[in-house]
Amino acid sequence: MDVKKASEAIGFFELAGHLAKVRDSKEAVRKAGADMPLPEGDVQERIQRAASWLLGFDKDKYMFLVPEIALMEEMGKQSSKEIETILTIPCGMEMEEKERIRSNLPRGTEVHILEEPYFPEAFYPGNGMIVISGYLGGGRAMVLPETYRMAEHYGSFLGRTVFLPYTELGTALRYNGWMELNSQRMIQKWRSEV
Repeated sequence: MDVKKASEAIGFFELAGHLAKVRDSKEAVRKAGADMPLPEGDVQERIQRAASWLLGFDKDKYMFLVPEIALMEEMGKQSSKEIETILTIPCGMEMEEKERIRSNLPRGTEVHILEEPYFPEAFYPGNGMIVISGYLGGGRAMVLPETYRMAEHYGSFLGRTVFLPYTELGTALRYNGWMELNSQRMIQKWRSEV
């Protein structure tokens, strides 16, 4: 299993849920753990807390730079009002990968697909926010290169941009292929005590 490819199709939170189920398998831990930190604790509870935290900003539109399918679905369940989740797809992604993402979209919640380099319509600081996912390593926000590039592209958005890690490491461990996201690109980071 190529965990980085899987995260591009379903997001880190959904992938973390799958990895948590096979955490006892030494082979799975060896393969997956070489590319990314494995999740700790109850992943579903973290998804619920993360969705609640995002909804607490009381925005109408949430633009995701990683297809966080599980998180979008949970937000749809928890929200008492109509929200729009926007999934941004990188411009260089192949058609087969785009179709895989479209087939994984959560049911029962409004999700719009936006292909980079375009910006969503009627997306303003007052009604929208950007959500970036990855992992925290010693307080540093770590993302994959494609996410890093997209964060740079959408960095001109003047509204709230948040970083939401699927897991947190106490040390500043950097996995191969991951990049540190410039803290100036984020208005706010998730805090584990939330």
